[in-house]
Amino acid sequence: MAEDIVANAFGAAGYNNFDRQVEAIASGTTPIRCHIDFVFNAPKLKAVLEVKSVSAIPDGPHSSWESQLYMQMGALAEKYPDHEIKGAVLAIDLGSGDIGFFNGYKPDEILYKGLKDRATSIWTDYQFMMLGHPKNPSAEPSPLCGYCNNLATCPRFEAEEVPDLEDCVTELRSLQKQGKALDKQIEPMKANLLSIVNQAGHSIKVNNTILSKAVRSRQYTDTGRLTAFLADMGHTMQDFQESSSYSFLDIKTSKATTPKTKKAAKEEPIKKAA
Repeated sequence: MAEDIVANAFGAAGYNNFDRQVEAIASGTTPIRCHIDFVFNAPKLKAVLEVKSVSAIPDGPHSSWESQLYMQMGALAEKYPDHEIKGAVLAIDLGSGDIGFFNGYKPDEILYKGLKDRATSIWTDYQFMMLGHPKNPSAEPSPLCGYCNNLATCPRFEAEEVPDLEDCVTELRSLQKQGKALDKQIEPMKANLLSIVNQAGHSIKVNNTILSKAVRSRQYTDTGRLTAFLADMGHTMQDFQESSSYSFLDIKTSKATTPKTKKAAKEEPIKKAA
């Protein structure tokens, strides 16, 4: 859906110099076939655009998006060795209409080789499994880990079992779910009240609560103009970007696994009765 919206927007703006769902096959014996959302064509130039539908615009592109983009650009560069290859990611929040544009990517031979080596390793392990000789590959975390039935026993998430915290964690997750449900109720109510204030044209009072329209301004960087300016100076946005780290509580719960402590609680009366 997001891709169709982008395609229609480009078409309405008069841009038709792009192809959709372009296929690019990486070199080597491993069957790697890339499907690129958009490739914009210009003389001696191919620009890759990967579109992502999100529930909220992230501060920066996810690493999985960048890995996908570097693989696509690398395969496309092999297909068109006489063309300059560029790449970007467009994130769209279909609910709010917000967008995030992450630009300035170019093929990187080292990253491309690393991604191909990783794909080869996965493919080789798969072939061994199909032959009845499964290997034990190293585990890597991903956004889909929470949906894995083996999360609780996965060696990548090996941790100390602390049953005393079960009630606390269960309450936290319950409150998080309630918060999401309440947000869905709160936002439409706020939007409705704002429309009433707008129609009134002034602040209104409900008992001891005053409702008024607040307007705040914010500054933003025109990344398009800045990117063009830096290009004229021989630089890209990435030349001035720095990474920083921060700490947060990462919570992963298998969607199909009952906590061991709960299982034990359910089984305990049966054992006593026996």
